[in-house]
Amino acid sequence: MRMKPEQPVKSVICRAMLGCVVMLAAAPLFAQGGDTAKGKALVESSGCMNCHRIGEQGSHLGPNLTDIGTRRDAARLAASITDPDAEVLPENRFVNVILKDGTSVRGRLLNHDAVSVQLIDSKEQLRSFQLSQMRNYTILEKGLMPPQTKLSKQDVADIVSYLLTLKASEN
Repeated sequence: MRMKPEQPVKSVICRAMLGCVVMLAAAPLFAQGGDTAKGKALVESSGCMNCHRIGEQGSHLGPNLTDIGTRRDAARLAASITDPDAEVLPENRFVNVILKDGTSVRGRLLNHDAVSVQLIDSKEQLRSFQLSQMRNYTILEKGLMPPQTKLSKQDVADIVSYLLTLKASEN
């Protein structure tokens, strides 16, 4: 049997749609099976706040999670925990700057243009470097968050359950 040229495209589309259906079907399981209080305790005790921020607590280095429950569904939150490099949004990318003296500075990229690069470093200092001060700079496509392989599926479900409660304030 000869395949028509459009059949492979249809096959790819069908597989992509099936993947979406599976993710959507699994999303409620993450929220239903999780314990919000345990999730909050895990977030607070596992070092998450060394990079992330919730309300007035935590660091400015990584993505702010204050309203993450408004912006992400359960499946995307679980994926962000277990495979954080799968989706790194441009506003969460890091940059590595090499200065002319060989010093390396890394931080979350805030802005870059034809004259300079601005970042926030691990000490939460806003830094700006003129291109004339640099040997080069590299915008990192992957995040700095390691995959959370030591967490059980239940731990992930608990964390997701907690993060889903973090909603934007209604002002």
